[in-house]
Amino acid sequence: MQIYNLGALRVILFLYCFISGGYLVYAQKQADQVIHDSLSQFKRKSSDLLAQYKIKESLDYAIKIIDLAHQIDSDTYKSAGHYLMASNYEVVKDFENIELHYKESLKYATLAQDSVRILRNLNGLGNVYSEGYKDFEKGIFYYNQSLQIAKKIKIKEETLAPVLNLGWTYIDEEKYDLAYPYLLEAQELAKESGEIIAINDVKYLFARYFAGKNEMQRANQLFNEVIKDVEDKEILSVLTDTYKAKSEAFQKANNTDSAFYSIKKYLFYHDKLFNQEKLKQIEIAKASFNLNEFQRELETTKKEKEYLAKIARSNLVINIISISLVLLLGGIFFFYRGYRSKKKLSTVLKEKNEQLIEAKTEAEKLTNIKSQFISTVSHELRTPLYGVVGITTLLLEEKDILAKHKKLLNSLKFSGDYLLDLINKVLKISKIESNTEKLTKTPTDLLQLSQNLLYSFEYQAKNKNNELVLEVQKELPEVLSVDSLKLSEVLINLIGNSAKFTENGKIWLRIKILSIEKDSIKIRYEVEDNGVGIPDDKKEFVFEKFSQVGREFNKSEGTGLGLSIVKNLLEMMDSEIHLDSKEGRGTKFHFDLTLEIIDEKGENKLDPENSGINQKFRRILVAEDNKINQIVTKNLLNLIGYECTIVENGFNALQMVQKEDFDLILMDLNMPYLNGTEATKRIREFDQTTPIIALTASELSEVQEECLAIGMNDIINKPLNKNDLKNIIAKNLLI
Repeated sequence: MQIYNLGALRVILFLYCFISGGYLVYAQKQADQVIHDSLSQFKRKSSDLLAQYKIKESLDYAIKIIDLAHQIDSDTYKSAGHYLMASNYEVVKDFENIELHYKESLKYATLAQDSVRILRNLNGLGNVYSEGYKDFEKGIFYYNQSLQIAKKIKIKEETLAPVLNLGWTYIDEEKYDLAYPYLLEAQELAKESGEIIAINDVKYLFARYFAGKNEMQRANQLFNEVIKDVEDKEILSVLTDTYKAKSEAFQKANNTDSAFYSIKKYLFYHDKLFNQEKLKQIEIAKASFNLNEFQRELETTKKEKEYLAKIARSNLVINIISISLVLLLGGIFFFYRGYRSKKKLSTVLKEKNEQLIEAKTEAEKLTNIKSQFISTVSHELRTPLYGVVGITTLLLEEKDILAKHKKLLNSLKFSGDYLLDLINKVLKISKIESNTEKLTKTPTDLLQLSQNLLYSFEYQAKNKNNELVLEVQKELPEVLSVDSLKLSEVLINLIGNSAKFTENGKIWLRIKILSIEKDSIKIRYEVEDNGVGIPDDKKEFVFEKFSQVGREFNKSEGTGLGLSIVKNLLEMMDSEIHLDSKEGRGTKFHFDLTLEIIDEKGENKLDPENSGINQKFRRILVAEDNKINQIVTKNLLNLIGYECTIVENGFNALQMVQKEDFDLILMDLNMPYLNGTEATKRIREFDQTTPIIALTASELSEVQEECLAIGMNDIINKPLNKNDLKNIIAKNLLI
């Protein structure tokens, strides 16, 4: 019986192959031709979309090229697909993915023995290491490999790029003698190509070469030739690079007037370039939100193909069984219909899977775009708010202000402070979600910190007839190691939450000692109120983003971000928030911290109110480009007893410090001509002692490390607060 079944199966397979074999061979040839046509079309579309900075669409076609190339096992198209992927990632400077895809493209180009694609990938890898990773030695290695192949196949058009890149890299490294022979060779190749950008790139590099050799006359002549050649044609990228290099050369030669003129021209063309490229930059920004999804798409595609392969194997078995039934019944017609039905089912399944994947990726894309958009817009709003809040504060300091005007100004300041608080919370959420928030522990007096925090809510408490109570055990050590900024954020959000939901009541802030050892202490912070409380059905959700108790409990509602920030910050500090509340009877939050005890008995402590500094004889230089910010900062300094000199950019600040003596410098980080970080670097070349305090609207943790590394002494957030400004100046004038 077993032998009979085996023989029957062989007969069935033979008949199946005989009937369908010829058709399948023909169909396979037709399918391969269709795929080749599609690959050629997809390659052209991907290149065209890349030229238009439509990165997502271009990457989509590149992925299709790679997928189809694997189906027909074409190393040439595999290489082309990965090369297009690398080219797209170059636009958004994602050097890890650039390197990955250039190496994949190089692997398949080598298998296909495509010399041109090989040398282009090697040149691309040279750019990755030279420009992206600043590994000049490895970059030069890849450029040389690319150059050797270009000269071997004797295609001059392909020789220009690695030769020019070698010269450029040696110039960036200030190895001018090594750069010179490559510049000569690039000069000849550029002339033969007739490409104006290449010709002027060579002139630009020769100008930098002569500037590096202190031959300023020849350098200036070449810089001017480049400018003359491209100015009428408005090749803005070349003009921008040339004027920037020219200003640096003059600055190095101590020709400040020429350097200043070149900087002005650089900024003029830089602004024009920015305006001209605005739409392209928007496309680039959009692309940066979506790049990660393509890695997931590739993985999904692989899984889908494996799944379809299983279906295909199942279909084969079904078809064999169908043929058996057809042979037994004596009709081939039913087998054909069954085969078509299975094929149609497979196609429908594939389409549904593609729709599901597309819907999923679109949802992820929208989430990323939303998060990035909120973060970017919120960040940009902080600088103009500095003017609104600052000027309002200054006007409220006037003694002869009318009562009705004072009421309006208080309302304006409240609105400005509220908006600024909202922006800061949105930025904080965005920063926590991106895992860029870090702990920075400093010696902190928790008693003084808690007193200051409660004092900041005094005005709000009086308006709602609330009493603020601080309870601290006397055994609490004077100085503990903690991230005071993040602890302050936690307490401000908790106290603010209590203040929002309490009227004619009390708000308690307590510090309890749970245990204490020689070098560490475990404390519990409690924030309690006797306000409206939180309903049981809301407790589970109050720590989620944008969660609110409801209008029936709070007329002003708020953003619903504060408690979410509290939860996330405490998790960073190895703690967690606990809630105890009953509707109508108040709310209590508490959290525990284990902190290191700091012994500072021998150290002098700063008393900002009695620092012993004679402020009248202290000279402060303020570098700030925004006119409104200049007015606000100057008036704040006058209020706390300092005179100041104001300059509009880092270049002018550098000149003032070279000419005159100042006791302290307030340096804005973002300024034209020369930004705050570059200006500080140059000042520190000849002045190591004058305190420099950075002014920034960015999150402190984003820029603090870099500011301190280049020689700044401290950093303060804008909008400036009078007391904070007074304290930080007093602190640094004592150093």
